[in-house]
Amino acid sequence: MTDLVNPDEIELAVGANRHPTEHYGRAVSADGIVFILHSAECRNSGRDLRECPYSIALDKGIDDVFPWTGWRQVQDRPVRLEIARGYLMPDFQTYRSALADPRGGQG
Repeated sequence: MTDLVNPDEIELAVGANRHPTEHYGRAVSADGIVFILHSAECRNSGRDLRECPYSIALDKGIDDVFPWTGWRQVQDRPVRLEIARGYLMPDFQTYRSALADPRGGQG
């Protein structure tokens, strides 16, 4: 099950500010950890963040071929998240940008 991270530290861990409606995340290659920065809307909903669909998708892992194909291109930087085939994934635009740039989308 997904672990909760101190809300005062999660923005720093992900490297992004909390968005009103979008979820962001970061896969940290050195630790093998994926952090989710839940949207303000999700955080303020009153439900346990581990019950959020994004957390549930993360519980499936990112090691299977389908999710890893996307995540390996965007490790160690913040990305907007989506759920595809039940897996937590970097959003398609981020993934596509990383594929187009041999440096992994980093400027």
